[in-house]
Amino acid sequence: PPKVDYQLSYRSALAGYEVYKEQSVQPWKAANDKVGEIGGWRAYAKEMRQSAPAAGQDQPAQGHDAHHGGKQ
Repeated sequence: PPKVDYQLSYRSALAGYEVYKEQSVQPWKAANDKVGEIGGWRAYAKEMRQSAPAAGQDQPAQGHDAHHGGKQ
């Protein structure tokens, strides 16, 4: 049979692994002040409301029992 020349290569799944590095953490008081500057919890709620699907599109069932397979 004719000789076939295969080009095999190996790349480890861990080749791009980056070692854990501690991140600096700001004091809780500064973090709370920053949230207050942004607009508090209402700013985060507004972001969620703006990213919600438009009316008329399929939306998930509402109510606590919806994820338990109850009435929909």
